[in-house]
Amino acid sequence: MWLFQAFLITPYYEQRSKNNLKSKGNKYYNAFVLDVTKIEEISRESMLDNIHITIAILEKDITTGKTKLVPILGEQTGRFPIEFDEKKLLDQFRKDKVIYSDTRSDMYIYAKMVDDNSIFIASTRITPISATRMIITEQLIVISIIAIVIGFIFTFVASRSLSNPLEILTSQAAQLSKGNLDIKFIGKGYSEVEKLAITLSEAEKDIKSSDEYRRSITANVTHDLKTPLTIIKSYAEMIMDLYGDNVEKRNEALQIIMDESDRLADLVNDVLMLSKLESGTLKLETKELDLSILLKQCLSRFEVKKNEGYIINTDIDDNMIVEADEKKMNAVFYNLIGNAIKYSGENKTIDVSLKKNNYITTFRVTNYGNPIETDKQEKIWDEYYRDENTHTRSVVGTGLGLSICKNVFELHKLEYGVESDSEKTTFFFKIQLK
Repeated sequence: MWLFQAFLITPYYEQRSKNNLKSKGNKYYNAFVLDVTKIEEISRESMLDNIHITIAILEKDITTGKTKLVPILGEQTGRFPIEFDEKKLLDQFRKDKVIYSDTRSDMYIYAKMVDDNSIFIASTRITPISATRMIITEQLIVISIIAIVIGFIFTFVASRSLSNPLEILTSQAAQLSKGNLDIKFIGKGYSEVEKLAITLSEAEKDIKSSDEYRRSITANVTHDLKTPLTIIKSYAEMIMDLYGDNVEKRNEALQIIMDESDRLADLVNDVLMLSKLESGTLKLETKELDLSILLKQCLSRFEVKKNEGYIINTDIDDNMIVEADEKKMNAVFYNLIGNAIKYSGENKTIDVSLKKNNYITTFRVTNYGNPIETDKQEKIWDEYYRDENTHTRSVVGTGLGLSICKNVFELHKLEYGVESDSEKTTFFFKIQLK
């Protein structure tokens, strides 16, 4: 505004006046050419636009030798108040350079040749705008001062309303970084600050949940490690102290030691695999494989369970060719079948199926033990969920099998889930056939 009003308003005003004179002058010229008898009417109409219409002839002054315009029609009377170099101005008129500025009288003149000796002239006086420019400049000074004061106040208020909540959030975040997980982040003011507070609150919940999970994992893994180690140590001492000469008792104790050692190895392997799966360092090594053969091989490892009274019913279609990671799918079969056996209850019966449906094969394993409540069916995929309320060893296992299955399913982008009612519980997953 300063640049325009202080430096450009005069040339803008002059150009605007020239354009208006040319437009109106051309209008009145055309009206005059159509009917020369209406010159008086045209002249009166032009006065409303502050434009004077004159028809003049060129006449040379014998005394001075200069050309002058002598009005013959229109509002002007007597001698037209412009003297000029005849050749220069006539050349402008005849080349359609019709706007002529007379600086002596502050006038703009629109001129067009009517014939060789007569000229149609429309003129307007330019009002000096120096006083107007001075007033506008003074107003701009006042407005600028007011704008600066208001801007400063607004900026101060806005910055404080933004910085105060950020300072509070920064202080709270610092406490969170020091381990205080009971911080309640409160964001007021701008929506962005509120969103930041919500994000920090969610992060605090995640950190708190992660910390609780870490404590739970530590406690559970410690318990699972401690129990077999205690048993191994106890039976080793019994062998050394009591069963040295009793082969049968010694072999029985040694078998228990080996079983507990296997459980320790399984726990370590499960923890290692789960850690790699969740960290993303364990990548898929996919290849074409026959899922039905892999399942049958896995089931053969549970044949020994039949000696303990377990019944494993199978319904497996042949030639189930898929693209998958063989080792990880084998771990899925082993964990799901083992989990079904552990929770088969007194019935000791499980059903295993691998069935084809169009281009999809579906694996299902069903046991008839205790049902899983609907609100807990999502949680069972979490680590150590079975130990959520009490850590018990009534069911032997690491408690990590279903979490490993979940991670493998998600790596393969498979549909999976659990269905449970009062009579049975079924775990399943679906994979596309080749």
